[in-house]
Amino acid sequence: MKPSGAEGRTLRNVAIFSAAALSCGWLGRLVDLKAESDASGSLGQLIWIVVPLLTMTILRTRAGDGWKDFGLRPRMKGNGFPYAVSLLFFPVLAALVAGAGALLGWADVSGPASSLIAGVFAALLPQFVKNLFEEFAWRGYMAPRLLGLGYPRLAVHVAVGLVWGAWHIPYLHLFFDTGESMATFIPRMMIGVVAMAVLYGEIRLATGSVWPAVLMHTVGNAVVNTLVLDRYFVAREGDGWIAAPSPEGLLAIALTGLAGLWMYKRAGVKRRGG
Repeated sequence: MKPSGAEGRTLRNVAIFSAAALSCGWLGRLVDLKAESDASGSLGQLIWIVVPLLTMTILRTRAGDGWKDFGLRPRMKGNGFPYAVSLLFFPVLAALVAGAGALLGWADVSGPASSLIAGVFAALLPQFVKNLFEEFAWRGYMAPRLLGLGYPRLAVHVAVGLVWGAWHIPYLHLFFDTGESMATFIPRMMIGVVAMAVLYGEIRLATGSVWPAVLMHTVGNAVVNTLVLDRYFVAREGDGWIAAPSPEGLLAIALTGLAGLWMYKRAGVKRRGG
């Protein structure tokens, strides 16, 4: 059946957004290579971060999408539980995965807790700013636009996760320290990002607001990046695929996926009045 005018416009705009998101990172990498500047904070990375949000803004203001489903209101009243999940999930996940890795000999965990905590708090503000750009694009645009067409929730989460994951690929070298072949690393990372898309998407739906996803992403990046990139957690050679607390680690993927499916089923029970 042919989509209605409004549905066709939404599908067209989502396709434009996806194409912009999938191409901007490679454009950014080309700019960085031409400028011989590949460090954090380059012009290419700015293009990569800004283009999805800029595209979303143009589509909402100039291409008929509007702002009704953006989710800018915090909607904290009655949503204490999903907000608590958004703040606590990644610290708990990191503690469980790092603890299991140390206990089972898959990773070394070292360094003073006070220094780790200070590093996490120092990372919160820059991560918050970065994730305004990221979450306003993915959970503020692509997810609600597709959900508004009536597609199944899980299918929408997977579609968003695939585009979101592929958006990361040009700059993976900045966020992951691995000697693993990209032929095995990227597919596992993509599964991990899809699992996160289910969890983020369900919390977005539970609250009707984009802010819990912003908070969850901010806390997750601050905790996991500090833990891994500052080497408080170091997976032993050959064990990163299972022990890493980031999206490529099998334990982290499993726990994130289970949490997302639990939120999905919990929402179903609430809708049925159970």
